[in-house]
Amino acid sequence: MSTDRAASPVEVVVDGFAHGGEGVGRIDGKVVLVAGALPGERVRVEVVEDHPRWSRARLVEVLVASPDRVTPPCPVADACGGCDLQHVGPDAARALKARVVREQLARLGGFGDTAHMLVEDCRRVGPDLGYRDHVQLHADADGRLGFHRAGSHDVVPIATCPVASDEVNALRAHFGDASGARELSLRAIGAVRSAVVTPGDGPVALPDDVPTLALRQADGRAVVVRGEASSPVEVAGVRLHLPVDAFFQVNPSGAEALVAAVREAAGEITHRDVWDLYAGVGLLSLPLAADGAHVLAVESVRSATDALTRAADEQGLGVKVLAERVEPVVRRAVDGDRTLDPPEVVVADPPRAGLGRRLVEDLGRLAPARIVLVSCDVASFARDARDLGTQGFTLTRAVPLDLFPMTHHVEVVSTFVRGRGTVHEA
Repeated sequence: MSTDRAASPVEVVVDGFAHGGEGVGRIDGKVVLVAGALPGERVRVEVVEDHPRWSRARLVEVLVASPDRVTPPCPVADACGGCDLQHVGPDAARALKARVVREQLARLGGFGDTAHMLVEDCRRVGPDLGYRDHVQLHADADGRLGFHRAGSHDVVPIATCPVASDEVNALRAHFGDASGARELSLRAIGAVRSAVVTPGDGPVALPDDVPTLALRQADGRAVVVRGEASSPVEVAGVRLHLPVDAFFQVNPSGAEALVAAVREAAGEITHRDVWDLYAGVGLLSLPLAADGAHVLAVESVRSATDALTRAADEQGLGVKVLAERVEPVVRRAVDGDRTLDPPEVVVADPPRAGLGRRLVEDLGRLAPARIVLVSCDVASFARDARDLGTQGFTLTRAVPLDLFPMTHHVEVVSTFVRGRGTVHEA
């Protein structure tokens, strides 16, 4: 790779949109990615990265603007790396997200023109601003809290964030800019108000009006110094227990919408054996069990499985919890472990990398009637869909959910059924 920041600005017509949220154009036939540019625009750019097959450029000026371009609601949107689509109207952004899902499924997944029929429009799930109930802040050299600048570890100080909820912004105000924290994780969901503080080199000032406080240790553990280690949260008709440092959806409306989409995709599951892979604290396991399924939940993080077990026991829900990595459990089932009832339906919410080919092959050997896949990365979704097709599963539907407005991120809930022919072309 070569970098030429002294390159002269050139004009580019933007006619595409990449899954990373960048506009796509061409310079002398070579693809160029431009953050902040939208399809249909003519822009002036400077190339900052030049690779053999593609380049990346910095947007210098918008010469002809898209009708979808808007003024960002945040004054530091151009500098902060938290939101990369504040320059486009929310409805237009959702249309772009659905377009990206279809294009990735068509090209990377090998589904061709059928991708446009399989992928629904991106669903709005709640407010476009003020939706985040969890943020991760970093301190600059002067102790000021903010978010990382796009593509760097430099900190852009912020007093309030328009994407964060009022309650999260209030927690931010409690800490100010002299707390001594190096990093600060804030959460305000339901009645929960909590902060996980990573200390800097000096003393840390902990505000009195934050009910739950934890200190991040050098080994990564969060040790609670005030309040409870976990708190109850109501979602989709069930009660979950949320450890202070647990992963959880940052959008309350989005969590409800995600459960609704998974229930819809799973179909009739009463008295059926359902596996929930990468179960976390049970956002999907508990509602599925409440619907009458016999649920096996597999999750490797012990604090999450403890919280899931507690919530299931308290509510009398039929969930068997395994505190193990997903891949060995599925492999044991393939090898005939009689303690594992074969799944009729598999629900999987894997990390950003997706299921991966080996796990997909093992799921093919288990041959459940249906797989519901929750994907937080469009490219990994397309690859998993392609690989599931080779194992005899047919993609029947993909539903994009706008869980992260103002950003390029999109969650996809897809349904695969065993047999019924093959849809994709690869």
